[in-house]
Amino acid sequence: MAPTAEFCGIDPEGMGQLATSLSGAADRLTAYSEEFEGKLRQRGISTPALREIADIADWGGTQVSMLHGRIDLINALGKGAPELGGGGDRSSLVRLPDELEDFETAQGLANMYGNDIFVNFDGELQGEIIHNHADKVAKLAENPQAAAAFFALLSPKVRDSLPSLIASTGSKTAKKDLAAFSAALGAALRAPALVPAFAKVRNDLVKPAGSKVAAWNRLALLKGADAPTGVRSAAARALVLDDFAKKPRQDWRAAGPTEAKAYGLPSDVVALGLEVLAGDGTAVRDVFAKLGGADVKLSQTEKMKRFLDYAKSAGTGDEVADAFGRVLEAGTEATTEKAGQHSPAAAAFALDAIKAAGPFGDGLPTVAKDSMVTIAKSYIHELASGARFDKAAYRTSGMGVPESWVPVPGVTAAFYLSPSDTYQFLKTFTGDKPLTDDFDATAAQFRHDALTTAARLDAQGETKNFERTAGIFGDLASVEFKATLDVRGERDAIDDLIRDITKNTISLGVDKVPLVGTTWELAKTYVVSTLLDLGADAFETRVEEATGARSDFVLRQKYDLAQTLHEAGYPASELPGGLVSKETGTLKTYDELLIEAKKNATGEKSWEQALGEKLTPYERWMDHSEGFDDKVEGASKYQTSDQAREQLRLWS
Repeated sequence: MAPTAEFCGIDPEGMGQLATSLSGAADRLTAYSEEFEGKLRQRGISTPALREIADIADWGGTQVSMLHGRIDLINALGKGAPELGGGGDRSSLVRLPDELEDFETAQGLANMYGNDIFVNFDGELQGEIIHNHADKVAKLAENPQAAAAFFALLSPKVRDSLPSLIASTGSKTAKKDLAAFSAALGAALRAPALVPAFAKVRNDLVKPAGSKVAAWNRLALLKGADAPTGVRSAAARALVLDDFAKKPRQDWRAAGPTEAKAYGLPSDVVALGLEVLAGDGTAVRDVFAKLGGADVKLSQTEKMKRFLDYAKSAGTGDEVADAFGRVLEAGTEATTEKAGQHSPAAAAFALDAIKAAGPFGDGLPTVAKDSMVTIAKSYIHELASGARFDKAAYRTSGMGVPESWVPVPGVTAAFYLSPSDTYQFLKTFTGDKPLTDDFDATAAQFRHDALTTAARLDAQGETKNFERTAGIFGDLASVEFKATLDVRGERDAIDDLIRDITKNTISLGVDKVPLVGTTWELAKTYVVSTLLDLGADAFETRVEEATGARSDFVLRQKYDLAQTLHEAGYPASELPGGLVSKETGTLKTYDELLIEAKKNATGEKSWEQALGEKLTPYERWMDHSEGFDDKVEGASKYQTSDQAREQLRLWS
């Protein structure tokens, strides 16, 4: 209940005195009524008033029983409460919320589960009885103090083995039933501490359990509790993770196949400890900052690597890796904060996470790779900055701005990766095509937005933002493609990229390639172009036959960039009429010119020749717009440069 200005409390000693007094009064009333009723009957006098007195005495007797029951309840719930009063005075007054009826319900359930269901029944019948009363336990969550009373009064032996006890019944509703207990526990943990006896339950949850099995049971109960951050981090550390950090090389399996199947939870207690943290970034960061206590002299990155090393060597590795990946997602706030706007705490954690995962490259457990992509998409600003080679190529990864760094508008990195760390982290997922496609979609949109921002700023003054931005994404495309080559193999990687380009152009029509959606794949095509001397004929056969000409991929880059720059309002000479789109009233896109060229193609004139004729006035217009032309030419060359791939040989 919410605190109020009025105090509502009970003195158990005073209530005991009241019960004793009431008991004596009831006995005296009973004796009185019996004595006088007999005497009056002898004289033929009616005694209805005496019968009413006897009823009052009976009522008093029932109240005595109720008062003694409440005294026992209050004393049980008040265990651990400091004595009140000052100046040496002693008082037995116990401060509790006033919903005693709900507390009595909690007491009844605690007694039923602790001293009846798990004692007097077994097998399927036991499972049925557990399930039949689980909804009443779940309902306790509506009154968190009653939920706290339930766990305070529940037998510690039962409380610490609930998941195993429920699963052992073979009940098909075990998962749902455990969720009811977890919901009640979570409500109690999140509520103000008004039930003194619950303090012991809370303390037990955040101290070593004495065995891996007991630790697993406590963590399984906490998993669905949505416990407060402090409880999550303290419990995960005390029950397993601190010990793991000190002595990782041991068997951490704690649950059998019965529990694992019943709840869908990992049998590995390390994995379950991580599961309790997943989803709470603050708890995750707190754990890794304190993991192992003073006895563990490891950096945060080294602590993270310890989990990945274990995941690669243990039989339960997939359980650990999957949970660990989601823990990193939470700690980096990859799904809760916006890219380019990360908090300092999340960003610092992400830097360590990227440095920890990167060295594993394609050897990272497969089940953790989707988490790496989630982090990569959220930290696309940092990866784009990390791929840069135009400034401080010699830099090491860190939170500080590198020497001689020149910021790029629209790219707001919270930390600065080295090219090597960027390349290594990209390798953790570029071996998986669907994951790479997922990342590429984010990179494509970010590239489009950043180039648009740079173009608008350059339109207002003599700056080189547009070229520098193009260069950054050229470097990122180059570094990503090298990571792909090294992971998938050169021939397979090129074939995959060719298939992507072919699929995109054939399915949409070569004249309908969207600027944003596939531009990133096209950007990476230029990186491939330097490799095509190995097999240009094969490339021509597989791509040019399908799309019409490889020139579409090479030529369009300059015109796409020109379109972006012109739309941003960068100064240029007046457009000739043939370059003005009837649909938009602005500069025609490359795609519009391509459509016209295909319509104008004849038996004697190929569409490539027609396109050249269409692009001639385009080129003349840009030539006459000297500043505009220089910017487009420079940006397109930066974008298509493959220097980054070669420079990695020196800086990785």
